This record gives sequence, structure tokens and C-alpha cells, in this order.
Amino acid sequence: MKKIKLIRSALVLVWLVCLLNLVVPISSLLDYLLAFLIIAHVLEFFVFFKKFETNKAKNFFMVLVFGYLHIQQLDYEKRKNLNN
Repeated sequence: MKKIKLIRSALVLVWLVCLLNLVVPISSLLDYLLAFLIIAHVLEFFVFFKKFETNKAKNFFMVLVFGYLHIQQLDYEKRKNLNN
């Protein structure tokens, strides 16, 4: 779980830098990175749409920010609940 928190923190940092780049232009490369992140994660949400049984708005936001990492966590929690 320590690795997941580290990865989540790194992803939040990447998002913050990309969003900061919209206000204070640092590099045009960050604009492309932001566009890529948004497009990839929106597509990812629709590919895995059936996995989200409840609270689709929250899951959309979580996938938008954390991507497949959030989907893996949902799968882990679902398996954990099935085993109990």
C-alpha cells in the first residue's frame, strides 16, 4: 500500500504541475501532457465503465486523476469482499 500512496502522490503532483502550466506557462510540452492525460483517462473510464457499479461521478473523477490505478484498487476491494 505504501507504493500505491507514492504513485498517487506522484500523479497528483503531475496534475498540479500541468494545471499550473495553464496559469503560468512553463512549457508547451506540459500542455500536450495535460491533453494526453485527459483524453487517455476519459477513454479509460468508458472502456471500464461496466466495472463501476455505484457512484459513477466519483469514479469518473478518480479515474480521471489516477487512471488504471483506481480501477485496480476497485478490483482489489471487490475481490477482498468476495473472500470475506
